[in-house]
Amino acid sequence: MLVNSLTIESMPQDEVTVSTYRFADLGPVHIGEVTFQDELRLECEDVGTDFYVQLPISGRFESRHRGVDMLVSRTSLAVYQPGGGSFFSRWPADYRALCIRIDAPALETAMARLIGDRVLNRASFDPIIDTADGYGRGWADLLYSVNRQLATAPDNLLTQPLVAAPLAESVINGFLLAATHSHTGALVTSVAAARPAAIRTAIDVIEADPRAPLTLSVLAELCGVNARTLQKASQQHLGMSPMQYLRDVRLRRAHEELRAADPYVASVASVARRWGFAHPGRFAAAYEAKFGQKPLRTLRG
Repeated sequence: MLVNSLTIESMPQDEVTVSTYRFADLGPVHIGEVTFQDELRLECEDVGTDFYVQLPISGRFESRHRGVDMLVSRTSLAVYQPGGGSFFSRWPADYRALCIRIDAPALETAMARLIGDRVLNRASFDPIIDTADGYGRGWADLLYSVNRQLATAPDNLLTQPLVAAPLAESVINGFLLAATHSHTGALVTSVAAARPAAIRTAIDVIEADPRAPLTLSVLAELCGVNARTLQKASQQHLGMSPMQYLRDVRLRRAHEELRAADPYVASVASVARRWGFAHPGRFAAAYEAKFGQKPLRTLRG
């Protein structure tokens, strides 16, 4: 972070030990994974001129920014806004997280483009994004996907401008949709209106009852279009097919149930079957790819 005044305290040693830090610069977006070997405290007068977001992968941390005390874990992420005043955080040993820096002018440009009007006032962002479901969950999944690319060979896709540029735009747009801010109402209205009625109907049908025996043909009939039209519109506006969206929603609901279930009563297999996943091995693989941990670990807390 760029700061005006910075105080760092690492315990029990006198120097900060970061065991790993890998990152990628995607134009106006910088994303990296960090692991602290020792407990670390950091305090500064301001976070600088850019937006900073931190998403825990394992562990949780305490933070204070803009007068708000936060306890941030895997079901939430912290947002640090430039010009927001003093900042304090304390991270435990073995804490691991994704750290994202977003260029403030690029964020404001994206906001103006998505709303469709000139933004007269700078947006004020809430300091926490809920990543348990909704756009927050989707944005966290996007960040996990980028991080998996960072873990591959040096010549990964993120080094290619044809991939990096649109990905940076998706990260910024996703952040604007996932976060709660003073322009949320105008932004959500604008994005919703841009989607064809058929896509809005498909989303409503799937979200209302994701356990229903839905197929592409059934969804298309309910939406009043043919299957090919729905498939094409879904790829264009959601970035995935209707059936992929259905699978994504079912995984999310299974995740929510596993988090809330009693591990002495429920089982991963029973939850998977309830949400339409008949093959336990495939469910476990899809679940780990989406949430970064095995379903049994979620069930056991």
